[in-house]
Amino acid sequence: MKKYLPFLVLCLTLLLSTNAFAGKKMTENAKRLLEEAQKEIPAITPKEFKTLIDEDDDFIQLDVRENNQHGHGEIWTMEMVRLTRGYVEYKIEHKIPDKKAKIIVVCCSGKRAVLAAQTMKKLGYTNVTYLKGGVTGWLNAGYPLDTVFGELYLKH
Repeated sequence: MKKYLPFLVLCLTLLLSTNAFAGKKMTENAKRLLEEAQKEIPAITPKEFKTLIDEDDDFIQLDVRENNQHGHGEIWTMEMVRLTRGYVEYKIEHKIPDKKAKIIVVCCSGKRAVLAAQTMKKLGYTNVTYLKGGVTGWLNAGYPLDTVFGELYLKH
């Protein structure tokens, strides 16, 4: 386990550095769309999400990260659906048919999650929110990711 720790830290560093530059490459139109979605869709903080995980198992986590990002770890919840952001419009109604279900959408930074949640609202889902800051915000708040090697925390 200890011999894999440097590799995990490297992967996590790459994940976080990639997200740090994502916002700088956004066009003004993309920023506008993101801001509109953030005004329309409620966010849940990492602390609120942790409380929800600990106290309420009646929700679904929808992880819209790309398939290659799941290897970095995931936020453990009782029920999780994986569906990359590009397929939300096409497959969400098959993956989560209950449009009244409580759904928390997660991605790396929260940007794809809020856009996916907005799309779901347009498709008739009534109880959708997103994790503010995404997996990066979750880690920065001191909560673990579940990995094949066990729980991974970000040391400050």
